[in-house]
Amino acid sequence: MDHVPLPDAGFLDDWAARLRQFADRPVVGIMLRGSHARRAATPHSDVDLDVLVGGAPYAAWRAYLAETPGRLTHVSVAARDVRSWVARLNEPADWAFGLPVHAPARLLWADAHWRRRIDLPVLCQPAGAPHLEELIATLGKVAGARAAGDHLGVRLAAGDLARLCPSVLRPANPSVRVVSRRGAFAAVLRLPVAPAGYREDMLLCLGLRPGATGQLWAAAVRLVAGCLPLIRPYAAEIAEAAGPDLAAALVDGRLDRYVAQLTRPVPARREASPVPAPRAGEWVTVPVPDAPVTGAPTDPSAPPAGGPARPSQLDPAIAARLRRTPDGLVAAVVRQHDSGEVLMVAWMDDEALHRTLTTGRATYWSRSRQEYWVKGATSGHHQYVRSVSLDCDGDALLVSVEQVGAACHTGHRTCFFEELPVTGADAS
Repeated sequence: MDHVPLPDAGFLDDWAARLRQFADRPVVGIMLRGSHARRAATPHSDVDLDVLVGGAPYAAWRAYLAETPGRLTHVSVAARDVRSWVARLNEPADWAFGLPVHAPARLLWADAHWRRRIDLPVLCQPAGAPHLEELIATLGKVAGARAAGDHLGVRLAAGDLARLCPSVLRPANPSVRVVSRRGAFAAVLRLPVAPAGYREDMLLCLGLRPGATGQLWAAAVRLVAGCLPLIRPYAAEIAEAAGPDLAAALVDGRLDRYVAQLTRPVPARREASPVPAPRAGEWVTVPVPDAPVTGAPTDPSAPPAGGPARPSQLDPAIAARLRRTPDGLVAAVVRQHDSGEVLMVAWMDDEALHRTLTTGRATYWSRSRQEYWVKGATSGHHQYVRSVSLDCDGDALLVSVEQVGAACHTGHRTCFFEELPVTGADAS
């Protein structure tokens, strides 16, 4: 959109004279900022003026509706003592998501003493420090609100978390300078070094994409967990902002473990068992369901376990070694190939195993949707297969993968994040 000029050529001169006349402190300079200064104004833009005054620290804001032929113009005036105004140029802008600012400005009037120091065609402010400590603390706030069932609290904290995230990623990305809040937002969404799914997770946490609170929680976890490996090489810069211990925790893995701890649900208080404890000399009978422990249905009309339920190109020698459930499936236990961390359990039929072995991408059979699915095809959390092993009985597979992002649909790194209380006596 083309720049919309001010109502007439003398508009700014008139306002500069008016503000000098009616100011309650000696004025040393008046400057035009904002969209009109950078020639990006629309018919709806206000006129931003900084009035710089002498003397002790001072700050005041005034708003005016100026009557001009055919329209009203909103004039927004920020008055500040000149020394504080100059000092603020050495501080990060609070609207820039931690990015450095180079915003055009135009000096309308200044006294001779201050003109050289404030006649700046561009107002430069430095980048913000990486707010890693605040990012971790805010994830804790999201977790706390979620645990309390505070849906509004989840949304508010997730929005704060998303605003902090770009400052943490900034050291890992090429330098970019911004001139406006809108430009800063566009720039942070385009950061080339960012976690998988970063843009969508940012928009979701900021409330710019619809989503349930559970989805916001998962997005917040992905943002924080995904940032840590990307900024690990910049621990020295983290140390300057947050101290040496947090930087060391980033390098030695404590921070990753702390994030995992935040994502782990608080164990619920144990309820009394509905099965009465036996008295001495008594037996207690506990009913046991008929379904096998694998969770496979016991449908007598289902195809026999000896053969696949669907056509497949799987090597017949491998197929002959499989012992399938009645619906033709084999359990697949998935682990991280280098650490051995167990990530998830899913199901494969013969064709899913064939695709996994021949494409190198983990492919499963969805029992609920009755279709094949490739891990990460929609979420971006891909699983690149390193090896597949068959259990000695042929009824389970061990799939070793390189996991990108979270393995669990909840946003957790692993599906096995909820620990159950173990109260049995020590066998030793």
